[in-house]
Amino acid sequence: MYTIDFTGKVVLVVGGGTGIGSAIARAFLDAGADIALSYNASKTGAEAIAAEAGRAGRRCLLLEVDSRSVPAVEAMVDETVRTLGTIDVLIYNAGLTDPQPLFDLTEEHWDRTLDINLKGMFFCARRVAASLRDQGKPGSIVLLSSVHSIQAYPNHAHYASSKGGINMLTRSLARQLAPLQIRVNAIAPGSIYVGPQRDDLEAILAPVTSRIPLGRVGQPPEMGDIAVFLASERASYITGHVLFADGGLTLPLQLD
Repeated sequence: MYTIDFTGKVVLVVGGGTGIGSAIARAFLDAGADIALSYNASKTGAEAIAAEAGRAGRRCLLLEVDSRSVPAVEAMVDETVRTLGTIDVLIYNAGLTDPQPLFDLTEEHWDRTLDINLKGMFFCARRVAASLRDQGKPGSIVLLSSVHSIQAYPNHAHYASSKGGINMLTRSLARQLAPLQIRVNAIAPGSIYVGPQRDDLEAILAPVTSRIPLGRVGQPPEMGDIAVFLASERASYITGHVLFADGGLTLPLQLD
């Protein structure tokens, strides 16, 4: 059977209490990993994952962290290493989507989005890389980007700028960390449905799915599978890559 095994590995999932982040955390638990899980406003979701980890015999460290704060982000990394011994994989999923019309977009909106989505990501990745360097270990970093990084949508100037920055940050970190055998990649999800299931869901999503070549929105567990793959030895020759998981949404426009 073709499997990916993370038994004995420690994975830090930043922003793992809900949605894509929680699906990624569960995917690593299924692969045998111990996890550290940061959350901000999603304590209930984080606690549910910790309970699942306990039932599976895995260690799970919960950390409440404001990803806008560099000291808080660095302390999170240090606490994970102290408690769980190391960090083999970093998944940085913490992010803010706060659509604002262009002329209503304030400095506060801009700073909050860039601080969570990009600044916190950089300082977290750098701290994890330093820990791996000091321990003399290889590792893997997977960052969460978006289709907004290459496609322009109304009211998303600040968000798109942060995600475009993630794409270049991925490549820059990959180039600098390759000599340490630390791989850095990113996932750029398209339309991923994270809400509750309902009978009229297909009709509600129709305006979105009509623009997606595969004809459906993605599901969070699909992002979890991609994260596990990119972090694993199955992807050992992949670094500096932004993988668009979007059902074909960013394919060139068809005119026929």
